[in-house]
Amino acid sequence: MNRVVFNVSSVTNAMRGKSLLERNGIRAYVGRSIDASGSNGCGYRITVAGDAERAERLLTSAGIRIRSRQEEQ
Repeated sequence: MNRVVFNVSSVTNAMRGKSLLERNGIRAYVGRSIDASGSNGCGYRITVAGDAERAERLLTSAGIRIRSRQEEQ
């Protein structure tokens, strides 16, 4: 199953997003998002497996700004 990583701007948004997704039946994991150049400041990531489109809709509808999205295998 492919995983999708949503990069968000803060640990607060990451934790809010994880809680929201899990309340809606989507398993999510939070981690630190480290840019190779070190230029992403205090970025965090929410990783989900499963319905990434639904997860993205839930996050954006809750006001959680997604900085970028990456597909992982």
